Amino acid sequence: MLASLITSLRPLFRPFVALGLSLALSGCAGLADAPTPPPERLDEALEKATSALMAAHPELANYDPLIPTTVVDVDDLNRSSTLGRLASEIVAAELTEAGLRVREVRLRGRLYIEEYTGELMLSRLAQRLGIDQGARSLLVGTYAVGEQRLYLTLRIVRVGDGNALAATQLSLPLTNDLRAMLDRW
Repeated sequence: MLASLITSLRPLFRPFVALGLSLALSGCAGLADAPTPPPERLDEALEKATSALMAAHPELANYDPLIPTTVVDVDDLNRSSTLGRLASEIVAAELTEAGLRVREVRLRGRLYIEEYTGELMLSRLAQRLGIDQGARSLLVGTYAVGEQRLYLTLRIVRVGDGNALAATQLSLPLTNDLRAMLDRW
């Protein structure tokens, strides 16, 4: 008698079983497609890269004081952006926190700084300017903009001979925030 009752009620429960199964499966699919973490921020990425650079090259302290220069566009070394200026400021702050003496050349008035460009040192004058400012090394770097990513390279270069003492590179998803700092988007 119970068996016949269950058999007769089975068609009434099928939609609820299907609904329950559907919800359970969609929940599993949601777990498989867990939300991706938000893109890494420029400051976070540069802090990590600078820390890794210092950890890999502790001898950099022997080459201070260091002059940070503006990170420039790889396609035009005479051009930068808010992003390039901010990147060098963040790295300079991290190098200072790591114990390097970082010289602030903008306070001296002897280095010509073009408004909205910054201290562009990827030129033949880099060695002479570094010597004039009493620096033993320079922070230089470039950035490139792809369709979906921003690529940055940073190098610490010895003033005396222009040899790179340390280098790092990173890439970030090209977010609207980064596009806004590129001054041309």
